[in-house]
Formats: sequence, C-alpha cells, structure tokens
Amino acid sequence: MGKKLIACLFFIWIPVLAHSQAVSPVKDKTAYISVGGFYSYGQTDYGQNHAMGLGAYSDINYRVWRRIGVGLEGEARFLNFHLVSGTYEQNFLGGPRVTYKMKHFEPYVKFLAGGSRFHYPDFISKQVYTYTTFAGGGGLDVRLTDRLYLRAADFEYQHWLFPPSGLTPWVYSAGVSFRVF
Repeated sequence: MGKKLIACLFFIWIPVLAHSQAVSPVKDKTAYISVGGFYSYGQTDYGQNHAMGLGAYSDINYRVWRRIGVGLEGEARFLNFHLVSGTYEQNFLGGPRVTYKMKHFEPYVKFLAGGSRFHYPDFISKQVYTYTTFAGGGGLDVRLTDRLYLRAADFEYQHWLFPPSGLTPWVYSAGVSFRVF
C-alpha cells in the first residue's frame, strides 16, 4: 500500500514541481494543406483583350514564426472563354509562397514557374505548343470558417518564353479553398 501511495504522489506532484502544462487544443496549427478552385479573368497579350476560365490550386504551408509562413503552391488554370475560335491557354505552375497571418486575413506573395500550353486559332494551326512560364504575384485569403477560406484576390503577372519576344499576360482570380488538415 505504501509503494502505491508513493507512486501516486510521485505522478501527481512531479508535473506540478516541473511546471509542466499541456498544449492548448485551440492553439493554431503550424502546418496545413489546402485545396481549392477559382475563376480567372486575364489579359492574354495575344490579339485578344481578355480571357476567362476556371482553375484549381493546392497549398502546403508551414508557419516558421508566429505570423510568417512559408510554403508551396501549385495551380492549373484553363482560359478559353471569349477567345478567337479554337484559341485557349492553360497554365501549370508551382513554386514558393510566403504568408503573413492575421486574425481573419492571410495576405501572401508567390513566385511560380512551370509550363503553359497555347493553342493558336484554328485558322492558323491545329497544334498545341508548350512554353516555359514564370509568374510573380500575390493575393489575400479570408477566413470564413476554421476550414473554409475565400480567396478574395489573387493576381499574377506572367512571362512566357514565347518567340520572338515573349508574352506577358496578367491574370486575376478569385475562389474558395478547404483546409484538409
């Protein structure tokens, strides 16, 4: 009986004397993955003034300091509305991003690289060409619930290695995302 009493007191008082405490269950997570979709409007820099389309993206983020986070973003964008017959653009980009967390807002900047596919108008060519693309941009995510976020604004300025001097389209997107964990 004495050994059990000593063991019980040991397990009760050691954490108190060591000033131990449990981590709060409401503490912000330091890493998360989110997936989402968006609607884009952009200037194509190829004969037309604008294009529209849908896309999807995913983020992997890790908060390195209290409010500053780093991560990766990948996106696929398909622009084909309001273009000349048969013309469309597709972007498949990925790269690093930096976020700044506030109570309900999370602004970010990003630099993406990858490939973009371009299909010329049907009367020029029936082939699809792929070009190396670089994009810089930023945006703002707004927290709606613990897991649901509104991508209120996302802006990218792209540079395509498109002969002879390249294309420089810009794209504005807005959408929603869901934090997986």
